Amino acid sequence: MPVAKKIFSETDVKKVLGGTIRTFFTKETVGTEDLIFVMGDFEPNEGLDPHVHDEQEEVYYCVSGKGTVWSGEEKKETLIEPGVGLWIPRGVEHAVRNTGDEQLQIAFFLAPGKK
Repeated sequence: MPVAKKIFSETDVKKVLGGTIRTFFTKETVGTEDLIFVMGDFEPNEGLDPHVHDEQEEVYYCVSGKGTVWSGEEKKETLIEPGVGLWIPRGVEHAVRNTGDEQLQIAFFLAPGKK
């Protein structure tokens, strides 16, 4: 029977699509099959450039700071702040930008867990 696995590693920190991403739970780190969990840390005016996940849906959960997420062909703006979650269907272009004065921290959940 599988057991719970715990990992809190700051070793996999990288710049991706213009933002700093910390990777926690993936197939490579703990063997997840159906999800990826990463954290994004964005200084004022930083964020993730427009991108699409053709095979994954994604949830954003704002932990701290304030920002704007743009999504879809019409570039719809959604303001995010602590406690706000946002679901992005697969195949929808999206981007995020820190529009506040403090660091913006977002938890990203992607499923299925493909890179």
